[in-house]
Amino acid sequence: MNELECIRTFVKVVEAGSFTEAARQTGTVKSVITKRINQLEEHLELQLLLRSTRRLTVTDGGADFYQRSLHLLAELDSAKAAVSSVEWGLTGNFRVSCISSFNSAYLADDLCEFQQEHPDLKIELQQNDHFCDPVQEGYDVCLQAPGGTTSILEKVDILPLRRLIVATPDYLEKHGIPQQANELSAHRFAHNNHIDPDCVIRFMAQDHPQEVTISPDILTNTIWMLRAAVLKGEHMAMMPAFFIENELQSEQLVPVLPHLKVQSSQLSAYYRRSSFVPMKVRIFVNFLQRKYGQHPSWEKRILAKHPNLMLALRPSNHP
Repeated sequence: MNELECIRTFVKVVEAGSFTEAARQTGTVKSVITKRINQLEEHLELQLLLRSTRRLTVTDGGADFYQRSLHLLAELDSAKAAVSSVEWGLTGNFRVSCISSFNSAYLADDLCEFQQEHPDLKIELQQNDHFCDPVQEGYDVCLQAPGGTTSILEKVDILPLRRLIVATPDYLEKHGIPQQANELSAHRFAHNNHIDPDCVIRFMAQDHPQEVTISPDILTNTIWMLRAAVLKGEHMAMMPAFFIENELQSEQLVPVLPHLKVQSSQLSAYYRRSSFVPMKVRIFVNFLQRKYGQHPSWEKRILAKHPNLMLALRPSNHP
């Protein structure tokens, strides 16, 4: 019996909520997971889990052992990290989840670069637009906009997701160019109701919020649909600047109300809260923060072409 391996398996089963899901996340057959838990219970002479056909329940003793195991594994991972250095590189598996828009625009290349710096690291990237719990879903890091969270998750902001309202020149010629925020309610919109379910556009005007309710013709939870709808020339939409940089530079899309700042969000890294964050997580998060910062390169390129967006793309703490 490999006691440490059995303990890690037990922690994974508790967090995954089932033997089947733990097997899927670890790439192990279910029978091996079951065997390890049985061996651990026999070794401890303690029932850790109550099994039934419908659900898995952690016993009181199992809950206590789970908390102690988390501390033990964190200490062990910290000790391993302490004797590893960036000079030697990172090793092991590294599972990352990211929202589709940033994945396609930047993160896929970022992870290739990161893996080149650490060639012994085995990277797995999955694309998810729903809020992912890295503990429940078996990821080391989840890159996503802020959403549901729990007390066991750490959130670190990576970069701003500053948004712009855009339309094609043909749309604006046909429907007119809004001069004030309240004029937007009369326009046709494609809208991401996953990000903003109340269909309200919020502006920061001289640090005082202003809200405009819109009545979209197209509702979607995918940014790809927003861009397609806008480029057809029949709708406006609100999208993050990084996703439409090329269309802005080619003037396929034109900023609407460039003198106003749309309320922005953040792309954040979520990972398990611990006193001892694994070195691969810390190094990766620092890698992304150094690369992008609070005024990312695409914003600088957009501003070089559209200096009238200075207010719309300024950092929130800018005077």
